[in-house]
Amino acid sequence: MVIKMEKKIILRPKEDNTSTFSIRVDKDLLKKYDDLSETSHYSRNELINIAMRTFIDNVEFESNKADINSGDNKFRKKVKKS
Repeated sequence: MVIKMEKKIILRPKEDNTSTFSIRVDKDLLKKYDDLSETSHYSRNELINIAMRTFIDNVEFESNKADINSGDNKFRKKVKKS
């Protein structure tokens, strides 16, 4: 059987916006990601990217008065990405 294609398949260069880095992870945490990966059918990498984005989008830093009074103002403002 011969299938005739009516449209051309056009492949374009894939855009890669990723970087690779290494981290040390507790074995029990890695096991939980592996279990979730198997259950959800998302790769471990996809799940960790989701977790990292969620953290970045929801993290806030607050300083206490002692930090401000001592001149250490690196966390003076609340930081929250929107």
